Parts: sequence; structure tokens; C-alpha cells
Amino acid sequence: MTNSRYSVSVVIPAHNEEKILENAVLHTMKTFQSLNLDFEMIIVDDSSTDKTGQIADSIASCYPNIYCFHHGTNQGSGGAFRTGIAHAGKKYVMFVPVDNPLDIEDMEAYLPRMDVCDIVVGYRVERLGYSGFARFASFVYNRILIPLLFNIGLTDVNWIQVYRRNLFSSGTIRFDNSRFFYLVEILVKARRQGLIIAEVPARMKRRMYGRATNTRFSVIARTIYDMLKFFWEIREKNKKL
Repeated sequence: MTNSRYSVSVVIPAHNEEKILENAVLHTMKTFQSLNLDFEMIIVDDSSTDKTGQIADSIASCYPNIYCFHHGTNQGSGGAFRTGIAHAGKKYVMFVPVDNPLDIEDMEAYLPRMDVCDIVVGYRVERLGYSGFARFASFVYNRILIPLLFNIGLTDVNWIQVYRRNLFSSGTIRFDNSRFFYLVEILVKARRQGLIIAEVPARMKRRMYGRATNTRFSVIARTIYDMLKFFWEIREKNKKL
């Protein structure tokens, strides 16, 4: 019998991930089945130029609880997550990167906190596959810049997170950013509203093919820009209160 206590919509954004998409989706699906959870999986093809969209459609046609939606233009990770939320139907919604499919022990870390928290944030114990520059940039971003500017008291703001879906459907939280910074935007707004957030240790797997988008210098620079822009917007808004 399915455990409906944990009803989860898993959103997987994918852009040009033809080599890893199918294995990642089926691996995560097997984990949820093994835990006997009530779940659905939503693949968002973010205007891929390879066979990602075709593979996603093929997977969705084989499994009744896997769905696929396509973007005509690239909208970024945040835009893909927003599309996933719009089509989600479970109690919780979870962002899972395509290059980090979940094992049973990964999901088990989140479950105990989901009953009592509005948001559960995974913090990476180790950053596998990161270059020296990427590790340095991640440290500065997570441990210096985000605490200094927003003081949200979290160790890692850029990894797998679980949210109560009604936070979005009720309009309690609205996020505007369409790139990686959307994860921080959600957490900052949640803290400002006094929502309950907990951290749990999470594993990071080494990417088998290609390079993670968020480790590219151009993406890191854009994320820093989005961070400073958001900080300025909050500062100006507070001046008017």
C-alpha cells in the first residue's frame, strides 16, 4: 500500500541531457518506489537542442506518473522549476538536478523533516567533481556572500530542496528569478515570512558526462549579478517601509 503521508512531485529540469536523462529519471523513480511513496515525476525540457525532449517524451509515455513539458525557449533552471510547480499535484514539491539521481538513503534524510517544516534544504557534505575554482566560488557564495547579504542561517543554499507545494499555490512565496539564484530567492523570502526551514546532510554524486552548468564561469558571474540585484531590490524596498 502506498504511503500517502509523503506525497511528492519531483521536478527535474533538463537542458541538453540526452546522455544521462533516462538513467537519472528511472533511478530516482526506483528509489521512490522502494520507499513506497506517493509520487509523480515532472521532466521539464528547457528548450534542448539534442534528443533530451524526445527521450523525456518516451519515458513519459511508458510510465503513468511521469510527465514531460517542453519550453519553446530556454528559461533557465528557475523557469523550469516554475513550470514544474504549475503542473505539480502532490503535497510536496522537490527540485532534483538531473545529474544527481536520488538513492534511498538520500531521500530518507529528507522525510523526517518534511512533517514539521515548510522547507527542507540539503547541504552537500562534499562537492564531488568540482574544480578548484568551482569549490572556491561555492565556498565564497554559500559561506560568505549569502550570509553577509541575507543572513538566512543556512550552510548550502544551492542544492536539493523540498517545499510544501501550497507555499507556491497559495501565493505565500513568489519567485521571479529564472536562473540558479531562484533557490536563494525562495529561501530569503521564506525566512522573512518566518517559515520553518531545516537542513539535512545530502550527498553529491560525480557527474558522469559533460559539465554541470552552475560551475561555468559565465553562470557563476550571472548568479553573483542576480544576487546583488536582489539584495539592492530588498534594500530599496525596506527604505520605503
